[in-house]
Amino acid sequence: MIKFFAICLAFLFLASCSQNKTSSKTEVSAYRHAPDKKAIVHKKEMVPLVVIDPGHGGFDLGTHSKTYEEKEICLKTASYLRKHLEKAGYHVIMTRSRDEYLPLKKRAEIANQAKCQVLISIHCNAAKNSSAKGIEIFYTQKTEPWRAKKSKELAQSVLSSLLSGTGAESRGIKEGNFCVIRETKMPSILIETGFLTNEDERKKLSNDFYLDTVAKLITAGVDKYFQS
Repeated sequence: MIKFFAICLAFLFLASCSQNKTSSKTEVSAYRHAPDKKAIVHKKEMVPLVVIDPGHGGFDLGTHSKTYEEKEICLKTASYLRKHLEKAGYHVIMTRSRDEYLPLKKRAEIANQAKCQVLISIHCNAAKNSSAKGIEIFYTQKTEPWRAKKSKELAQSVLSSLLSGTGAESRGIKEGNFCVIRETKMPSILIETGFLTNEDERKKLSNDFYLDTVAKLITAGVDKYFQS
């Protein structure tokens, strides 16, 4: 009888060991095939983050008349731009997504805290001479040489795309000391999409289809910048 119980205990012990080994192998196998979290984070970091800054807002109307307000056109253009950039695979943050006033330094702070790859500020132009027209893009040289160089490259890429797609007159790439492009830490540009004081360009800028086209062309310019 004692011998019988000893054989039974030995059998149970062996069965238990076998089960533990199988369980251990299963756990190791599951661990080896689990997603690599570091790889996933790295993959997300490879997608550029773009901050879009729609000019003016709230009580700051920008250039305006009885019918047109720069702040509204900037926000519309920025919203279209966000749509096209996200469709192209970019991550996007807007400094404002509704009609609100935002100090210039706060706009730059948002971009800096986001650690984005580029900032694009959207504006409309104005001049006392109603015949003034065209698109111009500003960047700053009052920064580190690498950022000035990259900002200029981004400006050239975007302006080239805008001119080829709209047929607008080129007013060139210019150096500017605007807060939102001066105080940021990444390549930054400020786009003047046209003159609200020019009758022909005012009609274009009041047309949603044209603003959507402008947004598509800016996206194409941003794409070309990152690909190069």
